Amino acid sequence: MKPRSLVWFRSDLRTQDNTALAQACARAGGRSGSGVVAVFLISPGEWRAHDHAAVKVDLMLRSLADLSRSLRALNIPLRIQTAPTPGEIPEILLELARSTGCEQLHFNKEYELNERRRDASVIDAFQSAGLKAFSYTDQALAEPGDVRTGEGRFFTVFTPFKRAFFRLWDERGGIGVHAAPPAQAELPIKSSEVPLQVDGWKSSVSPDRWPAGETAARKRLQIFAHQAIDEYKDRRDFPGVDGTSQLSPYLTVGCISPRQCVAAAIEANLAKNPGQKGSPLEFGSPGAVTWISEVLWREFYIHVMTGFPRVCMHRAFQPATEALRWDEAPDRLEAWQQGRTGVPIVDAGMRQLLRDGWMHNRVRMIVAMYLSKDLWLDWRRGERWFMQHLVDGFLASNNGGWQWSASTGTDAAPYFRIFNTRSQSEKFDATGAYIREFVPELRSLSDQAIHDPESLPPLARSRLDYPRPLVDRVKARERAIAAFKDLKQS
Repeated sequence: MKPRSLVWFRSDLRTQDNTALAQACARAGGRSGSGVVAVFLISPGEWRAHDHAAVKVDLMLRSLADLSRSLRALNIPLRIQTAPTPGEIPEILLELARSTGCEQLHFNKEYELNERRRDASVIDAFQSAGLKAFSYTDQALAEPGDVRTGEGRFFTVFTPFKRAFFRLWDERGGIGVHAAPPAQAELPIKSSEVPLQVDGWKSSVSPDRWPAGETAARKRLQIFAHQAIDEYKDRRDFPGVDGTSQLSPYLTVGCISPRQCVAAAIEANLAKNPGQKGSPLEFGSPGAVTWISEVLWREFYIHVMTGFPRVCMHRAFQPATEALRWDEAPDRLEAWQQGRTGVPIVDAGMRQLLRDGWMHNRVRMIVAMYLSKDLWLDWRRGERWFMQHLVDGFLASNNGGWQWSASTGTDAAPYFRIFNTRSQSEKFDATGAYIREFVPELRSLSDQAIHDPESLPPLARSRLDYPRPLVDRVKARERAIAAFKDLKQS
């Protein structure tokens, strides 16, 4: 008889293209008495330590309920248990394996430093108990470390990383997508009820904003790939239009995989350009090619996080920038957090974050650079605020984006490149549609004045119930550039 296996679900809440689930089911073979049991651990201590947002936990739980229904159709029971702290996880999984007759554990890798240490402890515990544990590459398109420079190092610049990744992709003949496994024989094990909520994580974001589960994620991917991906390059930077896929929350909780995303983009590219020569990863539809690059930015930051674990420990990738002396200004930080900076495009983005648990990517860059360069506040404060409020809060991407904006990270923006918030607003929200949606007190202003209410005549400005800018933009830019220059000269 083939062994019974335990599959540990984490940030991979789907039955299709789930490597650990596919491997466990293949080993079990569907024979009576063997089979697969699934487990998900509610881990409040771990979630709190990693600043999980309430909206993210809400999406996770609703997606877990959807996963439970999908597993039920496959006759795979799902057990849900609570692990108050990460240190209790190995024993909880061992006890569950013993009580359900499972001889093996299968799970997909996670790459944050604490998660890697946790998973190593789980593997050690199973091996010490005479049981087997298997981990798989699934969250990333390639195992971090497989894509390296000619000197064998991890890449620290995106473009050469992307080229090397494309070469690896060609050598491997692409990356396959797993179908959902077939139904197995029923097991005498009951599934657990999925909790609707976990104490400490009550979301204020409407669940209708983020429909849950892998069916909803696949539907969103297909609509984007068939109807919007061709225009992605031209529309993605404009927050007032629906020009992005908004699939990042589903990648974060694992309702969809990066392989499914790239496969859908390739399919769409080839369908629109059947005679196209060259790889569909690089040629054909500019929108599809650009979107694949965005998926690879996520991949790049996973590889960086693995190769340089200090970024998981609240440290700058560029150690020299740790010497920067950021301001301590809690009033400025709070104004930024609540969208009361007096800079319309910044305030619109921060209010979108509070309302939707999400923010347009162009605006993320604007508000991040404003915090670190204009307000001269430590980027780590913004990084944490994002994690505490984003439905798609993913350490690798969030940290990578913040360090890019603050000029402390890999492939960072040059320190002298500081966004002019007004220019950014005029370029990417020309009619003020985005600002009007989230900053209603400015709706009556003209398309020109809405980007900078300070340009209004004094009497008209005084009638606005809107704060004055926190800092002088020109002086703030000069200060930031001087600080980085001093750092380079020291």
